[in-house]
Amino acid sequence: MEFLKNPNFDFLGKTRYFVAASVLVILAGVAYMLSTNTYLGREPRGYGVEFSGGTQLIVKFQNPPQVDRIRKAVEQAAPGAVIQTYDKPEKDQVLIRLAGTEEEQAAPATPSPAMPGAQDASGLGAAASRVKQALASGYSENPVVETSSEIVGPIVGAELRRKAIQLTVLGLLFQLIYIAIRFKGAIWGAAATVAVFHDVLVTLAFLAFFRHEITLNVIAALLTLVGYSVNDTIVIFDRAREILRHNRKDPLRKVLNDSVNLTLTRTLISNGTTFLSVLALFLFGGEVLRGFGFTMVIGILVGTYSTIYIASPLVAWWSNRSKAGPRAAAKAAAI
Repeated sequence: MEFLKNPNFDFLGKTRYFVAASVLVILAGVAYMLSTNTYLGREPRGYGVEFSGGTQLIVKFQNPPQVDRIRKAVEQAAPGAVIQTYDKPEKDQVLIRLAGTEEEQAAPATPSPAMPGAQDASGLGAAASRVKQALASGYSENPVVETSSEIVGPIVGAELRRKAIQLTVLGLLFQLIYIAIRFKGAIWGAAATVAVFHDVLVTLAFLAFFRHEITLNVIAALLTLVGYSVNDTIVIFDRAREILRHNRKDPLRKVLNDSVNLTLTRTLISNGTTFLSVLALFLFGGEVLRGFGFTMVIGILVGTYSTIYIASPLVAWWSNRSKAGPRAAAKAAAI
């Protein structure tokens, strides 16, 4: 199947505009994160319970809940609690997030039969129990019919956050090594790694703009994008290497541009079908998978874009700047 017959678009000729757009989005994202303490800063916000530590309650009410009334009732038992509607409105659910405090960590755990699983050695179970009691007394006209809780200590959350960062960095490092060996040149691996790093930064910026939390599901999506994006890049690089084996006279820039055009139909089909799948996941996957679906939707778009306008132009630019000249990169790729 071929959507486009012999495409001949000058993708690399428009590189400067797209690179400028990428830099603008990344800088805006970093500035927004720093100004709002989202993901960055001394006391960063925007992390799920898995990484920040604390208790997360999902409370189902008998009737449609009034968030203002719930907030007023809970504020007395747990000051600073984050309260928001959860999932579809017709499910009458509210998400209540309680941050762990030093007092709660020091307090002994108190069993709570009404909240099974909501106690641990950190004493966070006591806070969850107080919230439910506060709802029973301060919002009694709309009784709680079902609850579920998730508890993570702050030390464990910080450790998980550190390991998630390490895992992402190691993934980028190993792919750099693999591509450098596979294509007999460090620039190919470096270009693919820069493109993937760009994808992660841009995706994080959009996650911050739309106020999505960083959870284990989002980390899984980011790692999936690392593999997906680099696979797309390798396909174009491999086609460039095939062309260089038969024709070493053309400039590397032209070879890379031809490679993008030759693989354009494949890119549209594979990335397009994947995009539709993750879009359906985002729209209809429910609240639990919303962060994962959003990350994948943005990541697929950004990953497709970065392969064409970040990775390929970077190889061409570096080969022209290299002392050995573009022939050295072409010769290495053609081996």
